[in-house]
This record gives sequence, C-alpha cells and structure tokens, in this order.
Amino acid sequence: MKAAVLTERTPELKLQDVPDPTLTPGSVIVKVLATRLVHYFKQVFSAQRPYPIQLPLIPGCGAIGIVEEVGRDSSAFKKGDLVYCDCYIKARDDPFEPEDMLSGLLCPKGNLSSVYRHGSFAEKALYPVENVTVIPKAVGREEDAAKLTSINLLLVAYGGILSGNLKAGETVVILGGTGYFGCCGVVLALAMGARSVIVPTRSVDKAKLLQDRFGERVVPVITSGDEKEDEQAITKAAQNNYIDLVLDLLDPQAPLAILRSALCTLRADGTMVLMAGSAENIELPYFSIMKRNITIKGCFMYPRTAIKSLFGMIQAGLIDLDLFTVTGQYSLDEINEALTFAEAQGGAFKTTVVTP
Repeated sequence: MKAAVLTERTPELKLQDVPDPTLTPGSVIVKVLATRLVHYFKQVFSAQRPYPIQLPLIPGCGAIGIVEEVGRDSSAFKKGDLVYCDCYIKARDDPFEPEDMLSGLLCPKGNLSSVYRHGSFAEKALYPVENVTVIPKAVGREEDAAKLTSINLLLVAYGGILSGNLKAGETVVILGGTGYFGCCGVVLALAMGARSVIVPTRSVDKAKLLQDRFGERVVPVITSGDEKEDEQAITKAAQNNYIDLVLDLLDPQAPLAILRSALCTLRADGTMVLMAGSAENIELPYFSIMKRNITIKGCFMYPRTAIKSLFGMIQAGLIDLDLFTVTGQYSLDEINEALTFAEAQGGAFKTTVVTP
C-alpha cells in the first residue's frame, strides 16, 4: 500500500510503498477515507516539539474509514462498516498504570508502540477493536468523511469537560477558547447545558467571532496580562454567578499567568482541569486552594465511552459538525503541501484533511 513515512526527525514525509498491515486477534484493518492534520505536525516531526516517537513512522491521528478485515474474536464489526478510528490507544493488561500512546503522533518505545504506532497517513491502518466505533447513519455517511474528522478534535475537549464533571446550569471558564482545541470546549459546554461559557482572550476579533456564532451564553473577556486585572475581569463576566469549572485548553507554549487568574475566580469546591500540556511549572496559591477546597486535576485525552456519547449529542442536534470548515483537502501524494497548509491555517473551527 501507499503511505507517507517519517524516516528521520525532519518536517518532511516521504511517500513510500509499504506492506499492508497484518491482522491479529483483537484488531481491525480499515481503509482510510479521511484523516485530520494537526497544525503542529511539522513541529513534532522535526523534534521542535520533542514528542517521543519510533522511526520509521507512518504519522496520522485517527481516521474515518471502512472496515476491510476484522479479527475472529470481534463481534461488533463487519466488512464495509463506516467507522471512527481513535488514535488514543491504551494497553489492556494493567488497569492502574497502562501503557498508552497516540498512534501516528506520540508513541514512546514499548510493546504497544511496536504493534500500533503507525497512524492514518496511509491507504490502510490497523487499530485495536476497542478503538474502532461504527458511525450511525444519523451522524454521517461515507460521503461525509472529511467533515466527520472533526469528531477527533471534539473528543479532546470533551475529555476535559467530562473530567471536570460539568453540570447543566453551571458556569465554565475555557482558557484557550478561541483556539484550535479550545473552540471545541465552547461547543461542548454549550451542548451540555452550561449557563455561561467565559472565554478569556486578547483578541477582539476572535471574541467577536464567538459572540456572532453563539450569542450571549458565550462571554469573551479581553485580558491585559495583569493577573489581578484579569481575575477581576473574569469574575465580572460571570455576572454574579459562581464559576464552577476552569478548563485549560491553552496552546502549550502560551504564558501561564492566566491560569492563576482563572483559578482565583473559582467558587469553593470548584475544579480546574489541566489539559494543555505545557512543559513549564506554575506557582499556585496554596492557602486559598486549601481553604476553598479547590480541586486541580490533570486530564490526558478521554474515556472510551466518550465517543458514543458524543455521537449521541450529534444525533440529538446538540452539536453541529457544520460549525467546522474543511479549509483544505489533499491527496496522500500532496501530504507535504497539506502539512504546510495546516500549519498556516490552523485555528478555531478550521480543519485540514487528507483523503488517501
């Protein structure tokens, strides 16, 4: 089969003929219809973002595909099913400290990576059965494959909201809410019944985009960079309502002072969920956290159950995938042009897709 392969830590991929994946018990082989490009792929490939990966690597995070072969121990799939393929793979054997990875993106050395590290920049891909979910016709059909890749983007933010246990009627602050992943947090918080979604941002234009799309339930806050001023502005934006949850979906290279500002706006027993993946440390107000019983927790990705419940919200009309625009669609032969385009065009509600 044809695949785009990373053979060394450079931002360029090489188109190669490689062997088809081999079916094993507990796995599924899919024909890849469409896969979404992350805007920072080239930074990962060149080690500017030093993600652990094993070479050679077929990159690509998740896919929309058609089932071609299924292991004999599977009962949920048949050949020809339209499926969502999830790149977040966890080992089955250790329930407390399972080896995990993102196929095609973050795959440290280990047994799991040796089997499933290759991603979706190929005509076919191999996934564990638990990482493949049949897409209901009410969610989308084969001709919708490019648009359906937005499911992958939504799931990341959904994991954080589930981890924060957001309830209908509550108020949430989404840091990075005008960005690539953060905009999905806004969409999901609204779909799940948030009273108000507060989005700190330095961009008046991005604030206007959110207001035009979602109306008064989304409250942008123009920040100054001064911690105390930003804390007061976020509190004012809550309009005398308590702030229940802060979800961190900032770019990992963004300044972290806004985390402290947002943390200080939480009500007693409120929760902050950290997802951005910053390599920096941050000083936190110990006594205030203790006195107000604040929970600060990390979240990496999402539970397996999130995929089907996300499908349910799409079917119910609570989430409209048409919010996301496929700004670029490329063939596998054009993979390097696609990577450059995705890097330049990454942003809220924008998707670049490769269709092998």
